[in-house]
Amino acid sequence: MMTILDIKLKDYKSIFQRKITIIKMVIFMFSHHLIKKENNEEILYLYIDYHFEFASLGNNTKKQKQNIYEQIKKYLKEHKINFKGHIIYLILNGIIMGTIFINYPIASQEKAKDFDYVKQIPLLVIEEKFINEIVNKKKEDIIPKEKNEVQKPKETKKSVTLPKKEEKVKEQTNKNKVTNIPKEKAEITITLHRSSGSIEKLELEEYIIGVVGAEMPASFNIEALKAQAVVARTYALKMMKDNKILTDTTKHQVYKDVNQLKGIWGSAFDTYYNKIKKTVMETKGEYIAYNNDYIEAVYHSTSNGKTESSEKVFGYYHPYLVGVDSHWDRQASTYLRETSMDLNIVSNLLGIDLNDNSAIEIVTKTNSNYIDKININGKDFSGRFIRDLLGLRSADFDIVINGEKVTFITRGYGHGVGMSQYGANGMAKEGYSYKQIISHYYPGTVIKKK
Repeated sequence: MMTILDIKLKDYKSIFQRKITIIKMVIFMFSHHLIKKENNEEILYLYIDYHFEFASLGNNTKKQKQNIYEQIKKYLKEHKINFKGHIIYLILNGIIMGTIFINYPIASQEKAKDFDYVKQIPLLVIEEKFINEIVNKKKEDIIPKEKNEVQKPKETKKSVTLPKKEEKVKEQTNKNKVTNIPKEKAEITITLHRSSGSIEKLELEEYIIGVVGAEMPASFNIEALKAQAVVARTYALKMMKDNKILTDTTKHQVYKDVNQLKGIWGSAFDTYYNKIKKTVMETKGEYIAYNNDYIEAVYHSTSNGKTESSEKVFGYYHPYLVGVDSHWDRQASTYLRETSMDLNIVSNLLGIDLNDNSAIEIVTKTNSNYIDKININGKDFSGRFIRDLLGLRSADFDIVINGEKVTFITRGYGHGVGMSQYGANGMAKEGYSYKQIISHYYPGTVIKKK
């Protein structure tokens, strides 16, 4: 039976190009930006969200030019960016995908007539010198390397070699003092690319407080929050070791600073902040390891009652990212949802004609009961493809067509791999410790401390 991978390339393109504007309403084009000044000229670097469908940007048609222009103008307006330059680079994963030249500052233009898009051929990697300048940081802390070139994060030493004269003065001053005083470990710092476009350096534990506060309800059980802290720290340390850029969005881990958390928690800020800070500091330096290396510490909100294997979702296998029982999720408020969409929109996105009499058959399910393959009107799709394309909460879903509406009934929330946050809270309520929670969701791993 034919799968979605068997669809011809031209058919695949036609499915998306017919309704690419609909997709763009769901997924914004850019994730963040940077502005660099060279020879008194501002240059804008716009980073394309990797979820965004950008393959058609190179067509350079009048319509496409106008669409790119509007996307850029919208982004600049929403982020209050006063860009007065003439050159814009479109970046994806550190690679310049295209260059935009503007004859007049974009803020003064109403249409895209003074605008041109040039596709980069060949693709150009951003210069190392430029990267070092904009973040004031060493190359190994920001430029991704090949997978087999993994290095351990470097710690900044507090001890400094003094000039000879200063050493002599220091020796005389401390002549009668006790020597061999134990040195404290230097705090680990991370470089965080904020969605606002700024780049911040934060102490690791301060960052983890902001991640736990953003990623997990502060009302959760203390042991669940501890588990989240260790998982989030592991995720960050793994990113640092692999020399990957870390953002504050769902692309990686959501992070909220103190002011943002105040806006979320309001009058409960002091209570919640102190609670989360306590959990983070009680697990300070702890991370999850497998074979003496950081694990891929992925996690999600709610499973369908069992977590999914990484192989089914991400295409790679880890013995600690396999399906495990998570029946606690079935009691969670996030477990079951109904989402309705317009029939015509769903039909166009899938490239098929849907109606009340459409034949829908779940062909196969994974061991964790998520949809593996589903057949709709004679065409096979993967459950993950449907979930990503339509923005569903889970790959475990039912489809009900009624007139001009398509209703999806989903179980769970997220990709389903790794620790379930609501499952962790359910375990904590039953008396499990954070170490037991981590051991359950990442079997075969151990907790270590830096």
